[in-house]
Amino acid sequence: MEDPELDKDAEQADPDATRLADPDATQLADPDATQLVEEPAPADAPDDAQSGTPADAPDDAQSGTPADAPDAAQDETPTIVVPHAVAAGQEGPDGIDAMDDPYAPINDADFTRVTPYAPVSIDSPVTADGKRRGRVRPWAVVLVAAALLVAAAFVVRYTYESEYWGGKTVPNVVGKTETEARSTLLPLGFSVTVREVLSDDEVGKVVSMDPAAGTRTGNDLSVTVTVAAARTIPSVVGLSQTSAKTALLNKGAKDIAIAYKSSSEAEGTVLAVSPGEGEAFVSTDQITLTVAQPLKVPDVVGLSLADAERAIQDAGLACSVSYSDQTGAENVVLSTSPETGAKVSEGSTVTLYVPAPRLTDARHIAEYFGIEPADLDAYLAKQGYSVSSTGVYPNGDAYAVYADGAVTITITDSPESADVAEAWAGTSALASGRPVGGVRLQASASAVSSGASIGSGGLAAVMDACGLSNLVSSCTADTAQTSRSIDRTGLSFICGYGQQGDYVWSVLLGSLGGSATNAIVTIAPKSHYDGLDLGEYGNDLASYIAITNYYGK
Repeated sequence: MEDPELDKDAEQADPDATRLADPDATQLADPDATQLVEEPAPADAPDDAQSGTPADAPDDAQSGTPADAPDAAQDETPTIVVPHAVAAGQEGPDGIDAMDDPYAPINDADFTRVTPYAPVSIDSPVTADGKRRGRVRPWAVVLVAAALLVAAAFVVRYTYESEYWGGKTVPNVVGKTETEARSTLLPLGFSVTVREVLSDDEVGKVVSMDPAAGTRTGNDLSVTVTVAAARTIPSVVGLSQTSAKTALLNKGAKDIAIAYKSSSEAEGTVLAVSPGEGEAFVSTDQITLTVAQPLKVPDVVGLSLADAERAIQDAGLACSVSYSDQTGAENVVLSTSPETGAKVSEGSTVTLYVPAPRLTDARHIAEYFGIEPADLDAYLAKQGYSVSSTGVYPNGDAYAVYADGAVTITITDSPESADVAEAWAGTSALASGRPVGGVRLQASASAVSSGASIGSGGLAAVMDACGLSNLVSSCTADTAQTSRSIDRTGLSFICGYGQQGDYVWSVLLGSLGGSATNAIVTIAPKSHYDGLDLGEYGNDLASYIAITNYYGK
C-alpha cells in the first residue's frame, strides 16, 4: 500500500517540481531535452555527497537496492514516482532518459530521506544525437577571421616587398660604365641587353635604361641599357660625294666642307677625308671631303707665284716659271700655258708667266739681294747664264757659279777672294731657295763697260755700268799699302771701294805681267768685313782687296 503521508510530504515539498524524487537522479532542465547533464555538486559538499550517496551508506545502498532485500524483490517491477505537479495535458520528463540505468530498481526509502530541491530552470545539457553541444559566439568568429586576414595580408606584403614574388625592382645604373651596369644587374637575376647611341658626351657610360630605374618588373627580368658611343669617321674614301656626306650625317656630323682636287678618278669621287677614317670627332667638328674633279688647268692668273705653284701642284700637275717682258706686279702670274680650264693629263706641266725680276741687268749685282733666290736663278737663266757649279756653305748660304761665255757671276760668301765652296750636283742652290751671301762678277773690262780702263775714269765707268755709288777710297799698284813682301813688277791696277746701303762694294781694274785688263766687281753685307784685321794693309780695304786678288791671302 502507498503511504499517504509520504505522498503528502512530497506534494508539500515541491508541488511543481520536475526533479525526480531521488536527489541523486539527474535533473531535466528542459522538458523537451533528450540529453542528460549532471548537476554540479555544491562547493562544500563532501565527495560522497556529490555522488548522491550518503557517506555511511553501504555499497548495496549506493546501488539503490536494500542490502537485506530478497532476490525476489529484484524481480518486482520498479515503481517510478511521477511528480503530480505536471500540468494536465503536458508530458513530463522521460524517466528512461533521465536515469543512468533505466532498469535499476527504485528505493522508495530514498524519497523519504531526501529533502527535495527547489525547481531550477537550466539549459538542456543534451542534444538529440547524444553529443555535447558548445556555444560559438559570432563575434569570436569575426575576430578570428579578421586576424587571419591581417596575418595573410602581412605575409603577402612582406614576401612581395622582399621580392620573393611579383618581379624585382630595377636598380639605377645610369652614369655607370657598361661593365659596372652588368655587375649591378646580373647578380640580381636580370638579363642585360646593351644598345649603343652615338654621343659627344659621357662616352662609354649608360645614358638611359628600359625599364626605368625604380620600376618593379613582372616575370620578365630583361633590362636594356643604352651606352654612349664615340662618333668616328666612317669609310668614305672612294664613295661619291653624296654618299660620303650621307654617311657623315648619319654619324652626327653637322659641318661638312668640300675641297676639290684634279684627279683621273671619276668626277665627284671622294679622294680623302679629314679627320681621317676611324678617327673620333664630335658633331661640331668640321669634316673636310676632298673630291675629285677633272684634270684641268686651274685658274691661277693674278695669284702670287707661290700660291699659283701650290694650286697647280694640288691639281696634280707640275709647273715651271717663265719670265715675261710684259709689265706687271712682281711675282704675280700674268698667264699660263696651257690656258686656264684646258683639260690635261695627270702629271702635265703648266708654265706660269710672271714679270721679269726688277733687275736692271745681270751686271747690277747690288740688286741681287732684293729678290728671291729662286727668282734670281730664273732671271739669270733667262739672261742666258747657266750653272756650272753649285753647293751650300756650312751656314746655309748658296754657292753657285753662273756663266754666259763672257761674264762669270759667282754667288759666294767670300767675293773678294773667290774662295770655292764644296760643290754638289743637281739643281742650283739659288733655285732651291738658299740665300745670297755675296756676289763676285769677273769679266774683261770691255765686257763690263766700253770705257773701262786702268784709271779713275775707268773706275767711274765700271761703277756706273754696275749701278754703284758712294766711293769711299781707292788705290793703285803704286799706292797700295801692305806689309807683305810682294813683287810689283808688271803690276798695274786701280781699286776702289764704297758703301751703298747695308752693303760694301769694290771695283778692281788691273793687269799683271802685261795681260789684258780685267774687271772684278764685288759686293757683300757690311757685316762680312766686321772684325777683319786690316793692319798689314794700312787699314785700307781697297789695298786689302787688290793685294788679296793678285797675291792671295
